[in-house]
Amino acid sequence: MKKLIIEVALNETVTRLENQHVPLTPEEIAEDAYACFREGATIVHFHNRNAGLAPSVLDTALNGSAEHYAETIRLIRQRCDVIPYPTYTYPGTKEREAADLELHPHVRALREMPDIGLETFVLTVGATNMGRYDRRKGSFVGDAVSSMTHTAMAEYLDWCRRSGLKLQFMVREPGHMRHLAMYYDLGLVEPPVVVHLNFADAQPWGPSPTAKGILSLVEALPSHIPCEWFAHNYTTYFPDPEVEDSHRLLNVLAVGMGGHARTGIGDKPVWDGRQLTNAQMVAQVRAVAEATGREIATTEEARAMLGFRPPEQADIIRLTETVA
Repeated sequence: MKKLIIEVALNETVTRLENQHVPLTPEEIAEDAYACFREGATIVHFHNRNAGLAPSVLDTALNGSAEHYAETIRLIRQRCDVIPYPTYTYPGTKEREAADLELHPHVRALREMPDIGLETFVLTVGATNMGRYDRRKGSFVGDAVSSMTHTAMAEYLDWCRRSGLKLQFMVREPGHMRHLAMYYDLGLVEPPVVVHLNFADAQPWGPSPTAKGILSLVEALPSHIPCEWFAHNYTTYFPDPEVEDSHRLLNVLAVGMGGHARTGIGDKPVWDGRQLTNAQMVAQVRAVAEATGREIATTEEARAMLGFRPPEQADIIRLTETVA
């Protein structure tokens, strides 16, 4: 079986109240990325965060700041050779209003910075109603639609192809995979198509987070199109205490079914009642891989498997350290 790539979501929208170990400052994020690298992670996803707030407060104002991301990425690359990438701007913010006119300008800026050369970014495909039905209230909560038109996607994919940035795609419905097949046939996406199969536990969208659910998405993409996939869910998105989250199950299935894993505080702040560190969570996934005989990919192997183009810059410290 192909080697396993492990991605870690370092912080997302988790506060210090939810997990005391969540990294917030550029220095904390860089050190945490290095700790995860030592445990086998090759990709790190993080949000710009403001640390100067109360433990229970979440501030997303920096999500569109290319300079803040660049500062953190420089610190990460001084410590280890992982592949970092940022988040998108949130709906309803001034940054998102600008992004609607020019999709995610901070991503473009990071790709074009000579000493950053961002390698990848995850973009949503198609449309999804992200709302949840609250049984106790008898009403819908967070009733909003995430959408991406074909025209906007084609324009962004054309820029990505010209700039060398390799997109990954957030897929929630089988139709999203059919969209990607169309983009592939149009020559807008280069092989392999890299997808994040984003499942929900309490929200009524997408297939169930099971082996059958994974197959329903993966098999919606025509077999002639090379594909690499990650499976994960957001337990932080409208969690329902009456519904068991599928984070652990999805990672076990990804290891066993030939996909790739994603874990981290950002996706699961509490694990069996414990506030684990990101490195401890990566170690949990690595243990599953070792138990099943699946090897862990190095960063360079991950780049080759996913079709990423590494930035060419002389000042990046390329550590020779490998996962023990």
